[in-house]
Amino acid sequence: MANLVIDYLENTAKKYPNKVAFIDRKDQITFGQLRKKSFIIADTLIEKGYLKKPVLIFLEKGVSCIEAFMGVAYSGNFYSPIDTKMPLERIEKIVKTLSPAVIITDEKHKEMASQFSNGVQVLTIEMCGENFNEKNVLACTKKIIDTDILYVLFTSGSTGIPKGVIINHKAVVDFTDWICDAYSFNENVVLGNQAQLYFDLSIQDVYAPLKTGATTVLIPNRMFIQPLRVWNMILKHKVNTLVWIPSMLSMFANLDILANVERASLEKVLFCGEVMPMKQLNYWIKNYPKTVFANLYGPTECTEACTYYTIDRSFEDDDVLPMGIACENSEAMVIDENEQLITEADKVGELYMRGTCLSLGYYNNPEKTAEAFVQNPLNKSYPELVYKTGDLVRYNEFGELVYVSRKDFQIKHRGYRIELGEIDAAATSVQGIEYACCVFESKMDKLILAYKGEISEVEMQKELETKLQEYMVPTEYHKMDNMLFNLNGKVDRKAIEKMFCISDKI
Repeated sequence: MANLVIDYLENTAKKYPNKVAFIDRKDQITFGQLRKKSFIIADTLIEKGYLKKPVLIFLEKGVSCIEAFMGVAYSGNFYSPIDTKMPLERIEKIVKTLSPAVIITDEKHKEMASQFSNGVQVLTIEMCGENFNEKNVLACTKKIIDTDILYVLFTSGSTGIPKGVIINHKAVVDFTDWICDAYSFNENVVLGNQAQLYFDLSIQDVYAPLKTGATTVLIPNRMFIQPLRVWNMILKHKVNTLVWIPSMLSMFANLDILANVERASLEKVLFCGEVMPMKQLNYWIKNYPKTVFANLYGPTECTEACTYYTIDRSFEDDDVLPMGIACENSEAMVIDENEQLITEADKVGELYMRGTCLSLGYYNNPEKTAEAFVQNPLNKSYPELVYKTGDLVRYNEFGELVYVSRKDFQIKHRGYRIELGEIDAAATSVQGIEYACCVFESKMDKLILAYKGEISEVEMQKELETKLQEYMVPTEYHKMDNMLFNLNGKVDRKAIEKMFCISDKI
């Protein structure tokens, strides 16, 4: 039984020392080699006296990044990865919040790292050498317990200051054990990683191999602008499992890629991070009818996923896919405005989560932590924190949770309460539409739709008039050559608001 993520690697390196664990475009590493590299980095950090300190990792997605993650984990410290392409201003905000003890990078990015280091030591992978004291590292691991922090991932904050979500070993072990059991991950699984390693959607790509002996192919993110190159990499490495964000799966559907390429050996396709439009999912199902498809839901504050739904019935293109039920060892509670539990179908409430999946809060941000992690409103007898997700959900007739919208995407227009997510879903179900995002101009009381697709603005309005209540039909349309996305590959609603809403320009 594993208590820590390093227990995974200890066990798997003994069982499959020569099996390839991770592959990137230029390099690959076996489980035995990964353990050695991790010990080298860990011993370097231990010798410098670091313990339970934040370590900033500034590396491109690749094998060396995994080495750094595990080296930090073995040393009893915790890591925080950031993108080497991230704007300097954002990096500086993260550094200010995190106050890292050390920055791990490589020679290629050392000079860049020195620009935001603020005097903190910059350690390169190359500086760690080849020698290590195994007894020294193993002695250090005895000091680590499962509630110790494993990593801090920074997400966007409503105030413009990134929030550092704190996740411990126990949460990652629980999630990894669950997903490997629920979807039969074993040593024969080959994962095609899409997400950046600073994004929570990458968690199973990193830790499922360490637990099971599976292999992860780290697909360069810049390659996704050329989907055929991605597909060739999937074919080359015999990838059989994907856990991607819906936007990427939708891109392959919108471009009709699957019908025009060699067939891959896909056994499982999971998605998480945003709403998966049924039209595009039906395209995947049509082309891969024997593949298992599953919808995972969960904010970073719940490690990665806290509810799931394995597709077991057919849906129309304009249907909304269920979020499903809570993952093992987690509980989903739908709470109304009076902090009462909702159990009946079709009544909307906010989703609260409880369980070991929960984050410890936001790093160096007690105010935001107190807002989101609150006393369980159903329990007045003893301290018990739950996470307010800010997502509005309902139960369907099957007892499955269904996503409605973000709580802060609920607006009042012409006297009606409207969920912007419902308009988005209707728009993306229109034939020829790749992406759509509706925003609300409060000063002018207007619904504004930005979309990327083949039809004109007049045709789009006519389509939505057949799908939505009259008061929900947008009054202004903007056909875009390119949709705006945030760093995690999701449609950037805030950027669209700034572009088209007068009130956001004042």
